[in-house]
Amino acid sequence: MQIVAYEPSLFSALAAAARGAAAGHSLGHRSFVDHYYATVPWCRLYLALGDDGAVAGAIGVEQLRFEYEGRPLTIGCASNFVAFQPGAGGVLFLRWIRSSEMACIYGGSRDTHRILAHQGWTYFPGVHVYSLNGRYTDRPAEPRWRGVAKSLLRAVTPRVDVGERLRGAVARGVVPAVNVAEVGGFDADMLPRAGGFTFRLAPGTEYLGWRYSPALPFVRYRLFRLPRGYVVLNERPGRIVVAQADATDPDSLVGGVLAAVAQVAGEGSRPEVLLTSCHARMRRLYEQFGFRPAHVERPFALGSARGPVPLAPDTSSWLVNFDWTDNGLRPPFLDETVACPTAEPRRLITRRRRPEPASASPV
Repeated sequence: MQIVAYEPSLFSALAAAARGAAAGHSLGHRSFVDHYYATVPWCRLYLALGDDGAVAGAIGVEQLRFEYEGRPLTIGCASNFVAFQPGAGGVLFLRWIRSSEMACIYGGSRDTHRILAHQGWTYFPGVHVYSLNGRYTDRPAEPRWRGVAKSLLRAVTPRVDVGERLRGAVARGVVPAVNVAEVGGFDADMLPRAGGFTFRLAPGTEYLGWRYSPALPFVRYRLFRLPRGYVVLNERPGRIVVAQADATDPDSLVGGVLAAVAQVAGEGSRPEVLLTSCHARMRRLYEQFGFRPAHVERPFALGSARGPVPLAPDTSSWLVNFDWTDNGLRPPFLDETVACPTAEPRRLITRRRRPEPASASPV
C-alpha cells in the first residue's frame, strides 16, 4: 500500500472514497480539503492508495507549536483519520507517529482510542466542553424517550441573553470588564507573553492568519483584539463556538471571551455558546456565569514513539480551546449548497445527514 501526500489533483479520488462512507464526510468538501491540507507545509493529508489506485484511507497531520512550562513544544496532531479499506489504518498510524516527535489526539473515535490504549498513550483528564443556551438537539435513531426529554428541557430551560448577563457579572465583580475590538487579522502585539498557563497553543501570526482567517469560504471566524490577547469565534446560525483564545491571565481571558461573544450575539439574542476549558479558575468563572459542562470529558491523549511523554497529568492550569485541529471544521460547511427544486442552489443554513451504511471505519 502506497502512502502519498494529498494534492488538489487527487481530490476526485478522495471524494469518491468519502462519498457514502460512514466517516470522513468532510473529506468530500473541496474548499476545506484544499485549504486545510494543501496550502501550508505544517498541515498535510496523507492518503493510503490501494493497488488499483483507489484511496484506501487518510490521515491529516498538523504540526502545532505549543508551550509547556514556558518551553516550546511541537506536537503532531491528527485529523480525519479514517480507513476506507481494511489494513489502511495501521500504515497511516505509523506514518503519523514516525513523522512527529510527539503526537496528539484531541477528540477522536472509539476505534482510534482502542488503538491508542493498546499503544500505551497517556490520557490527560479534565478537558470539558461547556455550553450556554444548550439546544438539546434531537439526533437520528436515538430512543423516543430521549427525544421527549429533550423537548421538555427545551421548553423549561430559560435561554440567557449574554450581554445582559455579562453586565450583571461585571457589576458584581464576578468577571472583569474587558474592552474588545473586532479586527480583520492578527498583529504580533496581540500575542500574549508566556507564563499565564502551564500548557497552551503558542503559534505565530502566520499560523493564526491561515487557520482562523475571516476570509475562509467554508467557515466564519470573527477575530477580536484584547488589551493583552485575542479571541477567535466560530459563528454558525444559532451557535457561537469559542474557537481559539489566549491572554496573559485567566480572568482577563474569561472577561474577553464573554465580551466578544456578547458583541457577536447582539442585544437580546440568545444563541447557543460552546467552549472548552480545563483550567480550574476559568471553569469556576464560566460555571458562575451559567455555562454547564457536558457529562463526558473530551479525550486528550499524547503519545510518542520514543517512550513516555514528559508532561505531568494535571491539566488544571492548562489552556485548551475547542477549535484545534479540525474540531470546529465539520459538515455542514457554510459554503455547501443543496439542490432546491424550485430555485437556484442556495447557501446551506442547516442540514442533518442521514445515517449512511458503514462502509468506512473512523480510526
